Amino acid sequence: MSDSMFDWIASKCVSALLLEVSTTPKPGLVDRYHDFRETYFEHFLIASLALYSVFRKAAVTGRKRRGRGLGKVIYEGVNEMLSCQRGGNTHLGAILLISPIASASSLSETKPLNLKSIRKNLKIIISRMDWKDTLNIFKAIKLVSPRGLGRIPFLDVLNDETYLEISKHRLTPLKALSPFIDREVVAYEWVKLYPRSMYGAATLIRNSKKMPVRDALAQTFLELLSKYPDTHIMRRGGKQLAERISFMASKILNLGGVTTEKGLEAIRDLDSKMRKSWKMRPGATADLLASSIATALLSGWTP
Repeated sequence: MSDSMFDWIASKCVSALLLEVSTTPKPGLVDRYHDFRETYFEHFLIASLALYSVFRKAAVTGRKRRGRGLGKVIYEGVNEMLSCQRGGNTHLGAILLISPIASASSLSETKPLNLKSIRKNLKIIISRMDWKDTLNIFKAIKLVSPRGLGRIPFLDVLNDETYLEISKHRLTPLKALSPFIDREVVAYEWVKLYPRSMYGAATLIRNSKKMPVRDALAQTFLELLSKYPDTHIMRRGGKQLAERISFMASKILNLGGVTTEKGLEAIRDLDSKMRKSWKMRPGATADLLASSIATALLSGWTP
């Protein structure tokens, strides 16, 4: 495989990050017109571009080692994200979701890819990763996540016992993440082989045939939010709150979403409500949108 293929994969992954943060309106999150108090739109742009080399390395790791060592690449990526800007965590979830996609894409000989081949190759990459990859993934999460992955003590990234357990039992990423599939979108996608990202990619491609790309991106975000209760909101505010936000997104879609004035008015109202508390930031849906865009771009979709 030529170096140009690795570059092509990395460029699609970075483009996905740029399109995700540019998606507007995006209720409760950073978009072209809204910042967080601690993290600005520009922080996302800088970090996105800095991750080019990380996604390229993920692609190389997939081709040369069938994914073994991808955990170290992810750890390096999180370090790079944090060191290149002052806005803190901009892309942890997206790095965790897109790095395996970049790695899996390198197993194909031709471009663009198709969704079935990406998913087939994801199974190869994720199943080949070992306990050392798990250690690096958990250490990467520890760099930016004071709340860990959850409340199961032996899998809390802040607990030293976690790393001893991983080493002692040689826990692969699949085994380590399986307990979290109902509370973390990254765990769900890794274990289930990215069904939500595949749905998001297909939805984005379908929407882009009916409306301008900026509307298609925002509409796809709403569809993902309505279909899958956001796991960030779920962990911070509870399952009931996450389900209520998803229900509200569904109501907006019934009004036409971003394609109608009533839909846009409802989006503005939801956005205003969600920005009142950090518990209502649908960051998992943003990560899922990013991986959906990356999958769509790698399969030949052109914005």
